[in-house]
Amino acid sequence: MPIQKTSAIPLYFTNVSNTSRVVTWMTARYGKLSTIIKGEQRKNSLFRGQYDLFSTSELLFYDRTEKGMHIAKECSMLTRRAAFRTDWRACASAGYISALLAKTTLRHGHEPERFEFFEEMLTLAETYGRHPAFLVWFDLQFADFQGQAIQLEDRGQKTEDRGQRTEDGSQRSETRDQRSEALTSHIPPSTSHTPAARFSAEHGGVIDPGYARQHRIPASPIAPEAVALLRAWQQADSPKEVVAAPCNPAYLAQIERVLEKFVSWQFDLPPHVRKKALETLRAA
Repeated sequence: MPIQKTSAIPLYFTNVSNTSRVVTWMTARYGKLSTIIKGEQRKNSLFRGQYDLFSTSELLFYDRTEKGMHIAKECSMLTRRAAFRTDWRACASAGYISALLAKTTLRHGHEPERFEFFEEMLTLAETYGRHPAFLVWFDLQFADFQGQAIQLEDRGQKTEDRGQRTEDGSQRSETRDQRSEALTSHIPPSTSHTPAARFSAEHGGVIDPGYARQHRIPASPIAPEAVALLRAWQQADSPKEVVAAPCNPAYLAQIERVLEKFVSWQFDLPPHVRKKALETLRAA
């Protein structure tokens, strides 16, 4: 049996006997795969302390693609991410990230960019994952990574209002003042004179209210200020400015409702997974 080597992050464990365990990994070279670790739960096992949830390890395994389950040979810790052992709110965010990646990653697929994205999001979750707004930022980044960026513009809005593409194909950002205003939006919903937009998880984002009524499309009302927040957070390269900006709780609640539906519809993740993570982040 050939021996393969790759960087890997455990997604979940399954005990198969008193001493052995099956670990499902996200790997840099082979996508999602499972290995059996024989004797892992013995006191003298060489695997003890060499892998853990949300940590990156170097994994050597016997490739048994044509014969059955892979067998782990060796494992050594590379990046521990110890913050998740003490910060239970950040750990909840990391758990949600892992669940979504586990659900959407193919087995035995060569996707190094996905592994790099996973590592980057876990690293950011160590610092910012204890804030509820981090989950919003992550969902926006993940949807974009998947090629399913959330549509946040009314179909009737002029293209120049959201920024046009430059000659090299990149997206021109909103002005600093517009972005800052959206990030710090705190006007109560009752003071807004702009009609509420409609958000359809099935259609991937904001749709025209009249179109939704005409075609009887299930769509949730969302305030234009909440849409502006989503748009600004979608463009944010880092969650730092997102979690630091004050946000009206009413707008954040609307955003959470529509994103829960979006993730459930688009990525087939049971809605309770995100809901439980959010409840943990908001726990006293």
